[in-house]
Amino acid sequence: MPEDLERLLAELGRAPTDRTLDGAAGDVASRLAEISAENSQTWRLRAAAVALVAVSGAVAGGYSAASATPNRSPFAAWSSLAPSSLLEPAE
Repeated sequence: MPEDLERLLAELGRAPTDRTLDGAAGDVASRLAEISAENSQTWRLRAAAVALVAVSGAVAGGYSAASATPNRSPFAAWSSLAPSSLLEPAE
């Protein structure tokens, strides 16, 4: 099999090209410029999304900290439903 592969590669190397490569450099440069422009727009959108999430998290955290209702979790230390109070022996 390697002999066949080497022979086929040699034939391919001797064959003429099916298209000219004169404009390839310009095509590559224009495509890279397009990709760069798309990436910069994407990063701006991502930065705006991160800023929005950070601001909304800060607002929600501030709102919940400023609310007057106490935390009514069954796992709070003062709760009568806390697991530690349920495990105590009955007196």
